[in-house]
Amino acid sequence: MASNDHRIPSRLIIVAGTYDGVLAGWDTVEHTREGDQNDIELKLLRRNDGRHLKLSFAMSAHEGSVRCIDVSAGVAAEHASSTSDGKKTKERKRQRSDSVESTADNNMLTLPGLLLSGGFDENINVLNLQKHSQTGEFKTPSDLGSPLCGSFAPPSASALPPTHALVGTTSGKIILYKKRDWSVQHVLSGHDAGGVHCLAVHPTGRMALSGGRDGKIILWDLMKGRLAFVHKLPKRGGRERTKDAVNHVVWSDDGSRYAYCHGTKITARDVGSGEDLLDVDMMSRVNQLAFIGGPEGMFVAAACDDGGLPVLEA
Repeated sequence: MASNDHRIPSRLIIVAGTYDGVLAGWDTVEHTREGDQNDIELKLLRRNDGRHLKLSFAMSAHEGSVRCIDVSAGVAAEHASSTSDGKKTKERKRQRSDSVESTADNNMLTLPGLLLSGGFDENINVLNLQKHSQTGEFKTPSDLGSPLCGSFAPPSASALPPTHALVGTTSGKIILYKKRDWSVQHVLSGHDAGGVHCLAVHPTGRMALSGGRDGKIILWDLMKGRLAFVHKLPKRGGRERTKDAVNHVVWSDDGSRYAYCHGTKITARDVGSGEDLLDVDMMSRVNQLAFIGGPEGMFVAAACDDGGLPVLEA
């Protein structure tokens, strides 16, 4: 069995978006003020070191509902000031390498990064989670609709600072933004107009998977900005013969496996062999998946419509 050190991270940040456009975050960073009745605390998690989840920020970010949120890896080197000095540039690279190695060894992030949120209002907001301040705000192109899902590239699981961000829209297009100035680098076409429901960037940041209402799972080559492979879900029975929408897709932290869900079905697949590691039907609709693992092996956790949270060996 894994020890408690493997099960509880040194720092936990939870971010939620609401139907009325509010973003709120809770953090387990050590709190020094005790007994302040004005502090709002979420006392669902208590640690032996005295840390607990506590509201760290709440702000109105969108007009209408928050459709998607994603958090980037927070690496100290990312926050170093830019300079043309070669020595400082080398030092930043060395710090980044050290930080990635340390993060990989400890399987945790030491600093929060950026928060990306997309709303019904077609706005995308970028928030610095260390300073709790907004660092960017922009709209999706007018003909592409509102955001439905988003992900930094590389993702937080890679422990590398992001260079890009992907946003899937109601038009079925995926927008690839440069993080440096939030300009549009590519608009990726492959899904039908029903919308892109989910995005998952590979830990290397070089490719991504997307799932849509059209029942397609698409592998994207982010280095070349083009479609690499399309997998179409089989049509289900009945006179209409329609396809299920892809509800969620996710990579394992090491990038060797991926899983997706549609309707009541969960499939997990090995990247190297292409073999199905898991292919099961649940009792109710499956909304979201996550890989979890440790000394006991690799598992897929699912969140279902009936309130169930099954954990399946993969």
